[in-house]
Amino acid sequence: MIKLIATDIDGTFFDDQHHYNIERFNNQLEKLHARDVKFTVASGNYLGHLETVMDASPVDAFVAENGANIEADGKKVFTSYLSPEILQQVMADLDKIDNLRAYILSGDNATYVHENDYAEVDTYYISNYKLVSSIDDVHDNIFKINVGLTTNDLQETEDYLNEKYKGMIHATASGFGSIDIISSGINKSFGLRKIASYYDLALDEILSFGDNSNDKEMLEESGIGVSMLNGTDLLKKSADRITRVDNNHEGVLDTIDEIFEW
Repeated sequence: MIKLIATDIDGTFFDDQHHYNIERFNNQLEKLHARDVKFTVASGNYLGHLETVMDASPVDAFVAENGANIEADGKKVFTSYLSPEILQQVMADLDKIDNLRAYILSGDNATYVHENDYAEVDTYYISNYKLVSSIDDVHDNIFKINVGLTTNDLQETEDYLNEKYKGMIHATASGFGSIDIISSGINKSFGLRKIASYYDLALDEILSFGDNSNDKEMLEESGIGVSMLNGTDLLKKSADRITRVDNNHEGVLDTIDEIFEW
């Protein structure tokens, strides 16, 4: 019995133009709520962005920053910040990476971008950005470092960071040529467990959707983990099933209809 649905946004619930079928989803959501099924958005994006892009639909909860910032029913459920010491160490190491394109620090009060990286700012995702000349200018609690690379081969850098800072951070590819760095033990699966605990649900009562490696743990721990047809090969191997159609053809909404047999 599915009692909670969790979905990634970009490449999963949204099409490639950042749209979803609002009318169709809201009709589904009304039916889901009538059955006491909760709906959670789980993403690497910051909470304010998720609340904005889902403003037209009354979803129940948000797992933001890949699990570092969690909200349910409008209430803060959990937050996790990188320690200032770890932040300084990792940032110093990132400057030595040859294929580094840019870095972004996601904090409580703003998203911080180095002034030299202004061209890398995509205001769709980080409309709350502030330009800084140095990390020393940032005085905020930091959920996450997002590292942009000049190549799409992220695995080597991801493995390097996880090995060097084992037990201190968790680095995971987040798509679009970037890696998210959050506290050790934090991921979307961790966030899902917090949401499940909040609603007094078991993990096998959860249906989850994703398309990238930062969704892997979430799909593996859910009762039904679904990879998008357009998902990575690694994710498809971890999934219980794969959508019939991709994110540009409402694969999440179609699968919800199939599972609930509407």
